[in-house]
Amino acid sequence: MSVAISSVGATVPTGEPTDPRDLEQGARPKGQVLWPVIAVVVTVLVAASRVLVTPAFYFADDTQTGTAGQWWRLGGDLLSGQLPVLDPHAWTAGNYLAEGQWGLYNPVIWVIAICTRLSDDPVAAITTVKILALGAMCLGSYLLARSFDASRPWSAAAGVLVPLGGFTVYMDAPSWTTGLLNVAVLPWAWWALRRLVEQGRGPLPYLLTTSVLVTFGYIFGVIVLIVVLGESLIRAAVQRDRRRILTVLAAGGFAALLTVTVYLPGVLTAPVTIRNSSAIVNSGFLNADLTDVLAASTATVTASIHSWGTEATTAPLMYVLWALPALTFFRPSRQLQLRLIPLLIVGSVLLLTVTAPDQIGPIRWPVRFIPYLVLVVVVGFAAIASEGRRARSPRAALAGAMAILAGASWVSAVNTPWEWRQVAIAGLVQAVGLTALWFVVFRAVPKRIPVRSVSALIAAGIGVILVAPQLYFFPATPLPRLPVQNDTSAMNAVPGGVTDDVIVVGNIYAGWQGAATYAERLVANQWYFSHATVSSLYTVLPYRTYVTDLCADLRGATCAKALDTLMSIDSHTRTQVATLLGVNSILVMKDSFPKGLPALPTGWRVADDEAYTWTLSRDRPIPTAGGVAWTSAATRVETIAESSTGITLRVDEIGPSPEVVLSRLAWPGYSVAGAQLADSTRGYLLTLDMSSAKVGDTITLQFRAPGWTVEMISLAIAVAALLAWPIASAVLRRRATSRLRAKAATP
Repeated sequence: MSVAISSVGATVPTGEPTDPRDLEQGARPKGQVLWPVIAVVVTVLVAASRVLVTPAFYFADDTQTGTAGQWWRLGGDLLSGQLPVLDPHAWTAGNYLAEGQWGLYNPVIWVIAICTRLSDDPVAAITTVKILALGAMCLGSYLLARSFDASRPWSAAAGVLVPLGGFTVYMDAPSWTTGLLNVAVLPWAWWALRRLVEQGRGPLPYLLTTSVLVTFGYIFGVIVLIVVLGESLIRAAVQRDRRRILTVLAAGGFAALLTVTVYLPGVLTAPVTIRNSSAIVNSGFLNADLTDVLAASTATVTASIHSWGTEATTAPLMYVLWALPALTFFRPSRQLQLRLIPLLIVGSVLLLTVTAPDQIGPIRWPVRFIPYLVLVVVVGFAAIASEGRRARSPRAALAGAMAILAGASWVSAVNTPWEWRQVAIAGLVQAVGLTALWFVVFRAVPKRIPVRSVSALIAAGIGVILVAPQLYFFPATPLPRLPVQNDTSAMNAVPGGVTDDVIVVGNIYAGWQGAATYAERLVANQWYFSHATVSSLYTVLPYRTYVTDLCADLRGATCAKALDTLMSIDSHTRTQVATLLGVNSILVMKDSFPKGLPALPTGWRVADDEAYTWTLSRDRPIPTAGGVAWTSAATRVETIAESSTGITLRVDEIGPSPEVVLSRLAWPGYSVAGAQLADSTRGYLLTLDMSSAKVGDTITLQFRAPGWTVEMISLAIAVAALLAWPIASAVLRRRATSRLRAKAATP
């Protein structure tokens, strides 16, 4: 085995074995590139095949209503030379640093956002991004499997099989984009950590991959990384390996610094949002029980996971690996069992999490950890199969595998009896595949044929074959796919003839399946494509009192009473609520008003009466959100400067109880010089107490994300580590090499 010089001068294994497994066909120099290339090509082709059946397969639900508009907006801001930190016009959706998932610190997201902005077809652009992400997931899984000493053919098989996990295919890939990107990068980060800690190699791959992973802003991948780091630290401590302990601590410290930067704004903002919860709740929504786990080897079974409007989500979310019963074929050596301890520990934690309550504080829906469990199981299987120590009794091994298959199929059929055909088809394909694997592993084949290469090809091949019945029974995600317009120019023109700012009133989900309705309205973050400034956007951090006042949900839908609220007079300011919000136009969903539009107050008119919506407009437009909405009696201020993150006012008059209400949400992080922050009006509008001000004074209001100083210090230290650690490691490595050469040259 070759060796390398660690960053502290010790010689450690490089992890590049020279054992008989690598003398197979796949280990020749060209095979070192050929196997992973084949795996990535197969993954991309399989991913693309889903588009042939369902053209918008990767453009559903949260991708339509969240990601697409988000990337469009971010790309536009980047092209204009800025990052969006806060947008008063977006109201509850406008606190972008607290949202986290905008990826404002992530260069990969920057590139994707710019490409999306430059594309006229968001479906094609986002589909391309997602297929490339699946390719990256494949290659990362290959590298991780190699780090656990899986052979190249079996590592390639793992690369093909991991992206075929049911949750990845039917939830993350079509809808939850940040989830997909997390799962694509996590194996790279884990491989890079093992390379750094176990092999003593340079830190740059770990620093880069971890930076990308954490700054996506999706907590699930970060939690898995924490588990991986914790396992590495405990194992190093048990073995009393000082170098590895220090290395893991340094690696964890780097990830922690970035985590503080990305997530602290959301944590400190949570108290004013609906996410401020520490409750542990199990309503059975999107969590799995032990019978669902038994569906892990069946590619066409839905299990019994309850979700939106159904007791059994119509997709094989629990599918992990068709070949799981084939574990009976192998007898891992003691040495291999020790190597697989990290996978065993991480996998056990993930399994417990997947079957946990569906809400643990702010963490919802633990089935979102399934793709990481798929990664652990498939990589472990590849390592076991690569060693190739066969079970002592071939017949017992085959009988055991078939018994497991039969038992799992029976439980699946009992859970969802209406799917017996799907269970039977998948079981038949699995039985054929298991028999083929058994024959290759236990029966004589020509010596010139590398057994492990053939078995790996069978494992990957059956996994790919099972895509066909999947596509037949489940051609698309069970999540909603809105028949929206797919070109940006069409969305730019919706709605027509409005004056900013605009708010949507009514149930945006009513009639969502009607394609014609999208000529008059958009949904959630699709409004970022509009030429108008619309506040009814998507947010993961709804401001509690604001959404309560307007009975709004996180995608911008409201109840019909929201119109009454907007037209009502605020009791404190004696001003219309719509005026306090800087609203000039209201887009009303007709389905929410079956008895017709109520009478409008003076100053408002119906500007447009279309098939599905009414557009209400003011007779005289007012200033939009972000500025002064109201001042108390005998108090007058003049706006000197205004930006998305602040405003500067000059005091012209001071009344007896001077107050200024701004058309901004009172997010944590605002500070004011020359006045004081007062209790917010209506529980959410930023209000200034001017009692300490004098005529002629300048009042400066500024927003910085809460914890800003700590976040920027953390980011600065992380960037410094990213630059300095690889250089220091290379210098120490070079010195250690020089000492070894000098010692070897001494007679």
